[in-house]
Amino acid sequence: MAHGRSVGGDNDAVGVARAEIVRLREGLDRVEVALGRVGGEVPPPARTRPDRYYRLLVDVYEHGRHGLPAAQFAPLGRALGYDARGLGGFFVGTRAPLRRGDERVVLTAEGHRLVEEYLRGVGP
Repeated sequence: MAHGRSVGGDNDAVGVARAEIVRLREGLDRVEVALGRVGGEVPPPARTRPDRYYRLLVDVYEHGRHGLPAAQFAPLGRALGYDARGLGGFFVGTRAPLRRGDERVVLTAEGHRLVEEYLRGVGP
């Protein structure tokens, strides 16, 4: 424990940094689309996500309206090949598909939209 920082504090800093990276990527996506419109170009397709991304959202969806206990979320992610430290990306950004509340993980409106599109076969 150097300089009075705890390991938990380092993990918090990593989480904050990852959230900022996600926010910056989303901003860059919006800038690219806007620049394409100005130049008369067709906007690039939306960033595709791996199938496991949608499968994790479906797993949360299948637990019902109240989601699942937060303690069960990381094991679900690991079962799909996610590193538990990287799962924070599901909770950040203006269009985050998940949120934590009352010790539970639930879908946001965006999460419901993504699940519905995926289940209908509309999404990637």
